Amino acid sequence: MNYQINLGAWGSVFAVPTALVDSHIKIATESQLKVLLYILRNSEAENSVDSISKAVSVHPDEVKNAVDFWISRGLIAKKSDALSVPAAENSESKNVMEEPVVEAKPAIKPRAVSRSQRPDPTFVARRLAENTELSQLMDEAQIALSKPLSSGDTATLVMLHDTDGLPCDVLVLLINYCVSIGKGNMRAIERMGTQWGAEEIYTLEQAEQKIIRLSRSSNAWTKVSKVFGIRNIGSPTKTQLSYADTWVNEWKFSDDMLLEAYERCVNQKGEYNIKYINGILSKWYAASIFNLDDLKQADESGSKAKKSKKNDASGLTELDDYDIMMFKNKSLYND
Repeated sequence: MNYQINLGAWGSVFAVPTALVDSHIKIATESQLKVLLYILRNSEAENSVDSISKAVSVHPDEVKNAVDFWISRGLIAKKSDALSVPAAENSESKNVMEEPVVEAKPAIKPRAVSRSQRPDPTFVARRLAENTELSQLMDEAQIALSKPLSSGDTATLVMLHDTDGLPCDVLVLLINYCVSIGKGNMRAIERMGTQWGAEEIYTLEQAEQKIIRLSRSSNAWTKVSKVFGIRNIGSPTKTQLSYADTWVNEWKFSDDMLLEAYERCVNQKGEYNIKYINGILSKWYAASIFNLDDLKQADESGSKAKKSKKNDASGLTELDDYDIMMFKNKSLYND
């Protein structure tokens, strides 16, 4: 069967940003697409949640959810109570056949963890009724967490799906990962899910790569903290994870070298200082010093260079210094 464009319908057209298809069409829900298309079509009008709700037959709560979704992705701007497309998206000529303008992809800031942004129970119930994948997600989440989900837990997962754009299969992977690292609670899941949404981790492959990176950093810190004799209380900081990942996985330092850097730090500073240790290891890495034998040679070379420099500054050689000491120790009465 062949298809043709009905040219009679092209008498009136409006622009649709390429980012909608290139980046968001896989994750956008039907309601989110309907809301965005309506706003694009009426970009010069004073669009409100109520007016959009009536026009596209979508519940106001669902309209708000869709609006938040598109605002976070830079395709909708909010002016007072009215909604419109950003100025950069408007065009005096709204002919979609024109040469598209390539625009920089807007940076997505992580959404702050806030209970007020969770959808209400009525909206959640409607979403679960209309979306079988979401409903199955709740079942799998209960199995992974080994407990029934509260209404708040369910709302959080719906929010991560609708607002942060995480597909159900990615959410299942995220939940199981949190459980595996001892963080099988909804606050930890929400915090990590929000970050994944900000990083646009929307596929299983991206999620798996993210987990590999997280696991690698965590394992590196476990090794480093054991070498340093640090007792892990709570979760490691981002700085600790970053340094450990660099030292162990990127620079490939052995336990002996890590311990040597730690001991030199404590001897010099009188305390454990992770930035000072990183400075030591950075210099060793730059000098290609990766084992204790190389370090010993470098220390000896440095010591000789310092001594030579000191003697040069005083104008004395080692022999001159020796002769002076002999003269000082010689008594005038020894003759």
